[in-house]
Amino acid sequence: MSSERGVAAVEFALIFPLMLLLMFGIIELGTMMYDQIMVTNAAREGARWGSVQSVSLAHPISCSDVSGIQGGPTCSGSGSGSNACMVASNYAANSLISYQGGSNNSPTVTVNCMNNNGIAIEVTVQYTFQGLGLGSLSAVQGSNNLSSKAVMYYE
Repeated sequence: MSSERGVAAVEFALIFPLMLLLMFGIIELGTMMYDQIMVTNAAREGARWGSVQSVSLAHPISCSDVSGIQGGPTCSGSGSGSNACMVASNYAANSLISYQGGSNNSPTVTVNCMNNNGIAIEVTVQYTFQGLGLGSLSAVQGSNNLSSKAVMYYE
């Protein structure tokens, strides 16, 4: 009987790292899925805002001048301003979960005025997701680009 002493401690020492790896992998993948959903929602919110606001901005809007809708070709991070680009950017910046932090993890939003079968607004949100930083043990290797595009016709 004395030769079996410490077996539980050895089994725990062998299984515990695998359980931690599994747990952190679930957390990373879950967070990446959540961030993809938030990127999709941000694109939809920006496109919806631009679609609804077009009525108060002299409908139909000329695609050569969409300053009221987009405020510029791209925007990133959070800021002030009432245009579709900043609505999408603020939504994403306030909703995304980032483990690495810093300004390099801010979403990039691109807004285009479309003129196919009627006038529409297209909002694209791109975000680089980085995992927990566990290196080769990480479930998410390196950085993953999350992207979503939403198109809505002007109301």
